[in-house]
Amino acid sequence: MEVAPFGIRVVLIQPGNFHTEFTASRVTAGDALDGSVYLDTFRRSLAVMEQDELDAPEPLAVARVIERAITSDSPRLRYVVDHTIARFAPMLKRLLPHALVETALKRVFKL
Repeated sequence: MEVAPFGIRVVLIQPGNFHTEFTASRVTAGDALDGSVYLDTFRRSLAVMEQDELDAPEPLAVARVIERAITSDSPRLRYVVDHTIARFAPMLKRLLPHALVETALKRVFKL
């Protein structure tokens, strides 16, 4: 909305997990969790996320969506690019009871 008066259209590309070098390049602040009561939870959750990244498809799907957005005469505001149920997570959060969503997230991230 801020830049529309200047003739600028904004497009948001929201990629999910794809197999990239992000996983191998991830850096965590090791000292930040030393002695933390959250250390085990953090490690379990991170392991789930990293495995999902490693098992994910190559990012060609993201590139295709970017190409579609930049070549479109009338691109959408938002493009969600994901290969998992996460693509539907925002809708499910609005439709399902909060406790059910939280329970599902706990199971997924082994919390």
